[in-house]
Amino acid sequence: MKLDLEELETKPTNLIPGFKDRLQQLMPSLYEHRCSEGVPGGFFSRVDEGTWMGHVIEHIALELQTLAGMDCGFGRTRGTGEKEGVYHVIFNYMEEDAGVYAAKAAVRIAEALIEAKAYNLEEDIQQLREIREDTRLGPSTGSIVEEASKRGIPYIRLNKQSLVQLGYGVHQKRIRATIASTTSNIAVEIACDKEETKALLEAAEIPVPRGTVIRTEVGLREAVDKYGYPS
Repeated sequence: MKLDLEELETKPTNLIPGFKDRLQQLMPSLYEHRCSEGVPGGFFSRVDEGTWMGHVIEHIALELQTLAGMDCGFGRTRGTGEKEGVYHVIFNYMEEDAGVYAAKAAVRIAEALIEAKAYNLEEDIQQLREIREDTRLGPSTGSIVEEASKRGIPYIRLNKQSLVQLGYGVHQKRIRATIASTTSNIAVEIACDKEETKALLEAAEIPVPRGTVIRTEVGLREAVDKYGYPS
């Protein structure tokens, strides 16, 4: 996440009255974050001494996912070098959509804590659980991907269902659940789905008509903003 702290660049956490206490009260489980101190409570020590809000948002995003059943631990916050106060906030995730939600929620939480406003953390945790259930790989595909990771085989998720590519170049194989690309079954299934076919062709930089499938009024507004009205 690229984050501009704006005026908060001059206000580390130790200069925001009551910030640490409010953070501890809302998310006491952050005590387990060792941060650079290397011991439990290390993150809270950094907050007490004074750290920047990008660093706090990184830890909140990680802990939100952990509380929702997705144990994530790696994060880094570094300046972009573009201008003072602009940072790259980097953290890992198990599901991309959950990671995006956690990033936005972490910013909302930090803003509420700065302004000493009440915040319902359980709503975000429940939403993350639902996102995970909607987007996680199925049990068969997930087991294969987990084993591939253990063996050092890289993988890419090619859609929001269970189509996954293992390896790259001439060594790549594609799987969907227990079906592999050694048969034509996956190709036939993809060809029967126009939306998925377009997405895969576009990802391979093959020209396709611009457009999307609309299911909600919000989706319609987003599509109009992105593609414009049909001519």
